Amino acid sequence: MLTGPLVTTAWLADHLDDERVRVVDCRWYLRPFDDRCGDDEYRAGHIPGAVHLRWDTQLADPDRPAHMLAGPERFAAVMSAAGIGDDTLVVTYDDHHVPVAARVWWALRAYGHDDVAVLDGGITAWAAEGRPLSTDVPTYAAARFTAELRADRYATKEEVVEAVQRSSASLVDARMDKAYDSATGHIPGACRLTGLGFLVDGEHWMDPAAAAARIDALDLDPSVPVISYCGGGVAATGTALAFVLAGKPMPKVYDGSWTEWSADPSTPKAMHR
Repeated sequence: MLTGPLVTTAWLADHLDDERVRVVDCRWYLRPFDDRCGDDEYRAGHIPGAVHLRWDTQLADPDRPAHMLAGPERFAAVMSAAGIGDDTLVVTYDDHHVPVAARVWWALRAYGHDDVAVLDGGITAWAAEGRPLSTDVPTYAAARFTAELRADRYATKEEVVEAVQRSSASLVDARMDKAYDSATGHIPGACRLTGLGFLVDGEHWMDPAAAAARIDALDLDPSVPVISYCGGGVAATGTALAFVLAGKPMPKVYDGSWTEWSADPSTPKAMHR
């Protein structure tokens, strides 16, 4: 049913009553840039039938820094409780404050669930088109979800260290300008390609050709894989989605990103101020 990493509002409207489709509201806001609460936004109105999942708590490992991805058992339990099983087609959405819909899209793909797409335009486009919203909180029967981590989609700190030392991967810093400028540095050798930079109007993703052109401008080495990172593992997933949108191999995402990297005194750092 899916032909790429995105679906349109029209597509979702046509499939909203499909029992195989599950919609996930991912709204979350990065303070101090935005003081809204994703939980409150969901309760105030969401796409009918959507469940609300938080990437930073429910889908995160409480024992690791930077809201890193939950382990397979925890992740599978959350998906199961949301009625998401191995045969479920998942559509994630946000309002593009930060690309948390892409984060959940990546998390599902990192655990081997490829039947997932991001709603292009998010709930902003959905509401602007006069499509229905609901305040009902749905419940679904538990489903069987298998979580098996894909090493080709997930990068560890050790892999990034090796990439710096041996040029075994191209590093892409996907942080938003404010997050990049407020930090003290970056991983040595990384080029910049912001995840939100692939949104042409703040809501809709670039067309594949434009995304490919923006990526190609970096002139990355095609013989090595790409690892994207950001401040805490969200913006990097927007860049990963853009690679797939452009028809390119999906980068690995360094889950711990700059938060984990900067906290380790043994990792090399390039200061940009």
